[in-house]
Amino acid sequence: MSTTVAELVAYLDASVPFAWASEWDRVGLLAGDPAATVGSVLVAVDPTRAGLERAREMGATVLLTHHPAFLEPLEAVTAAEGAAGIVFDAARHGVALVNCHTNMDRAPSGADALPVLLGLTMTSALEPEGDDPARPRAGRICSPGRGSATLGGLAALVGERLAVRPRVWGVAETAVKRIAIAPGSGRSFLTAAFAAGCDTIVTGELRYHEAREALESGLRVIEAGHDATEWPLTRALAAIAAAAPGLDTASVVLDEAAYPWWIA
Repeated sequence: MSTTVAELVAYLDASVPFAWASEWDRVGLLAGDPAATVGSVLVAVDPTRAGLERAREMGATVLLTHHPAFLEPLEAVTAAEGAAGIVFDAARHGVALVNCHTNMDRAPSGADALPVLLGLTMTSALEPEGDDPARPRAGRICSPGRGSATLGGLAALVGERLAVRPRVWGVAETAVKRIAIAPGSGRSFLTAAFAAGCDTIVTGELRYHEAREALESGLRVIEAGHDATEWPLTRALAAIAAAAPGLDTASVVLDEAAYPWWIA
């Protein structure tokens, strides 16, 4: 039994509805032949040249990522640097580019992934309810778990579980009682974190002035890297893809976590 790119995309849409995505987002099949047979799938956070090369090496016909290959419309698709070049190379080598972005952020398995990895107790969603009450909400509000009752303890736990060195805003000994979890960019979740009475936010990144203002307003910040905080979500996406009809667990491969940045 086999499946096509179009059938895999339809399965993803049924499992993690594209309608859950934000209006500005791009999700689904962004490049490739819908009628092509899916041999294997490589799952990663970003559609990078290195990821595309790994997909080719393993014979994958789909590179399934969290982030889209592009958000703004491409003026041309040529053998160039940047998104246009990646789309060009993917098409040239028969690798379809598919992604689940903000729809996966809102999917229960996606939003739960980081808190579960950190061993936190989830109490509610962080994102406020929008116009569609049926749409699940991104982010989580959590209570601390074992070893995370102080800012320093929580930061150490985040660093250990994600294999990074987080940047921490606040005094290490400060007690942590209510945690906002916002993988990726936490900018749009700050208002919700304040409204929910959170004293700490674990996120991928904030702008300097946002982090400083948050700290001065009583919200401690742990920044662990946009990509690092979204790898647990990507693992959940791989599990969803592996359940698609016509595929098996062995044909869906989660790429190794690797970050283009480092701390000297």
